[in-house]
Amino acid sequence: MTIYRLTCTTRDYAWGSATLLPRFLDEAPTGLPQAELWIGAHPLSPSVLPDGRTLDALVAGEPAATLGERTQTKFGPRLPFLMKALAAAEPLSLQVHPTSERARIGFAEEEAAGLPVDAPDRNYRDPFHKPELVLAVTRFEGMAGFRDVDKTAEILGLLGTPWAEETAHRLVSAPAFQALRGVVTDILGLEPPALAAALADLRVAAREAEERSHQVRRPATRVNVERSAVDREAIRVFAQTVSLADRYPEDPGVLVTLLLNHVVLAPGEAMFLGAGVVHAYTSGFGIEIMASSDNVVRAGLTPKHVDVHELLHIASFTPIPPPLWVPTALDEGGQCFDPPVDEFALVVGTAPLTSAAPDGPRIVLALEGSVTVRAGGAEETLDRGAAVFVPHDAGPLHVEGSGRVAIGAVPA
Repeated sequence: MTIYRLTCTTRDYAWGSATLLPRFLDEAPTGLPQAELWIGAHPLSPSVLPDGRTLDALVAGEPAATLGERTQTKFGPRLPFLMKALAAAEPLSLQVHPTSERARIGFAEEEAAGLPVDAPDRNYRDPFHKPELVLAVTRFEGMAGFRDVDKTAEILGLLGTPWAEETAHRLVSAPAFQALRGVVTDILGLEPPALAAALADLRVAAREAEERSHQVRRPATRVNVERSAVDREAIRVFAQTVSLADRYPEDPGVLVTLLLNHVVLAPGEAMFLGAGVVHAYTSGFGIEIMASSDNVVRAGLTPKHVDVHELLHIASFTPIPPPLWVPTALDEGGQCFDPPVDEFALVVGTAPLTSAAPDGPRIVLALEGSVTVRAGGAEETLDRGAAVFVPHDAGPLHVEGSGRVAIGAVPA
């Protein structure tokens, strides 16, 4: 077994940045938005090997050698994880991913209905779940999971519109799960006149509240620390609401975002999104690793297919804290982000790294500088943006040089 240098596909979605991915890949910008670089073996955009074969074909043809017995037994003859470089200049769609069980059922239902796998109105393009972890390379912002309802009610109370005040009252008048599910169901079912009125009022109120919040400077005392935290999040929420309402003046998803945690990641920080967590990334450059799937159910903030009924069926309405994920330090060097899923873990570190991912299928992506990846007597030198696939039979890998890498692997 050798090490395979990968040529990867860029996807040009409308929300992508025209500069972030070209800069990462050291390429000239095309002037078009470039959103995602897919690094892996997903059949919709598999990476290509130097001999012209695709990575999914290599894995399917030589599963024992590329995956190892443990991975092949658990997942079959396929690479169970997918990595992406993600560059967001505008918000992604408001979305949620299914459980494994719902993915299998949904895929079978859409197959039986005769929907082509690439049909624009299809939710389930494969029978797999899609938990994902995103690692910030630059400052990275998004929304993820429903916020504590008391905190949301306090933020909505600062807006003072009829819809905000009614919603705040509803959130604290029933158990959180029941209240959130009822509010979101009603939001996504609003008739156009009521929705337009609520969004117009909200846009004005959010702009005014944001201006007031910037003018108020509370003294830094221990008494008002908790209140100041609410104020800081409120300022971010109001700014985001104004931006989204300007961009999507007829989209109920704007109202749903007011109920979600606003998450800001510094470079090197990460968040993990399991099944059912409603989320939308809004800006920044990051590295994603996920179970190898393209199953997305959308509720708004997009011209793509929206399926409100399915989203309400699979979304989790239990409030959660911002879903940050803290890594553990490795003796071999680097840090490991290892969320509670079987398909993937992400090792991040600066060379030299010794046997950071000792076996199974691995993908190494250079994040900065220049590194040399060695395994099984083979080696490849990578500059920023370059990636290699290291098969199981190549044995332990070693990273040398003066750069930083992200290594996707199947956890032991």
